[in-house]
Amino acid sequence: MAGQISKNARREGAKELMSRWGGKIVMKTRFQNGRLKHYAVCEKTGKEARRPKDLM
Repeated sequence: MAGQISKNARREGAKELMSRWGGKIVMKTRFQNGRLKHYAVCEKTGKEARRPKDLM
């Protein structure tokens, strides 16, 4: 699993995470409703989730 790494640390690429479909999970950020929203994306399938753990 992802362990105890914050969303911000994963955003910077501190650790490589793999999804259940075999793609690399990357954290992205978007500006929405006046706030920064972090979300995880599987590079292979393009699926998005709030946390990387949801894609594992």
